[in-house]
Amino acid sequence: MEGPGLSTRIPTFLPVSLTIAAWVAGLSLGAVRPAAAHPHVFAQSHVEIVGAAGGALGAIRNVWRMDELFSSQVLVEFDKNANGRLDDDELEDVGKTIRDSIAEYSFYTSVTTNGRQVKLAPPDAIHALDQDGQLLLFFEMRAEEPLDLAKHPLTVSNFDESFYTAFDFNADSFQLVDMPPACRTNFVRPDEDAAAKKWIEAMAALGPDDAAPADGVNYSQILAARMEIRCG
Repeated sequence: MEGPGLSTRIPTFLPVSLTIAAWVAGLSLGAVRPAAAHPHVFAQSHVEIVGAAGGALGAIRNVWRMDELFSSQVLVEFDKNANGRLDDDELEDVGKTIRDSIAEYSFYTSVTTNGRQVKLAPPDAIHALDQDGQLLLFFEMRAEEPLDLAKHPLTVSNFDESFYTAFDFNADSFQLVDMPPACRTNFVRPDEDAAAKKWIEAMAALGPDDAAPADGVNYSQILAARMEIRCG
């Protein structure tokens, strides 16, 4: 089945190890999050970086395959007619609920250029499918600023700063769609020890008037697997 806004079929993910990259407000559907800094929800992620006319960034498209336990919990909560499956109207309710739940966390989607966040429009909707007992979520976020890709390198990732949800990636998790031919990619999966050292150095570099983020110096972002894209 092909979802709205997706240029390719929804990917079938191969089994992969659940390497924790680190992330901000879990897909808890409004539940209170525990303070423990380890993930409770796992998602295999596929990200499309979509180009626009004139060599600009057009949009980011996310497809998340949620883990079996989370998917079964969603089934229990949203199967209102108790028929053992999620019907179309129930899947629509799932998408709306999750959209509302993660909106304040930028939909776990980070796109940066030269150290600053690129402005992305919220998705019109988060679409949900029940595929072989696992929940698939997919949505598109359009670029809200004209970004010349020849002049602006990109770093793209999904992550949750609260460590509640872990997104799993490999190099094939990222796909360029209608991007300039000159674009080159570099997949980065940070080494945890190196990331810890970088975090310590960032903390040490804070001035007396600098305020540290709640998790130190965005330690979750330092640990996040990501794709670096250069088109110039």
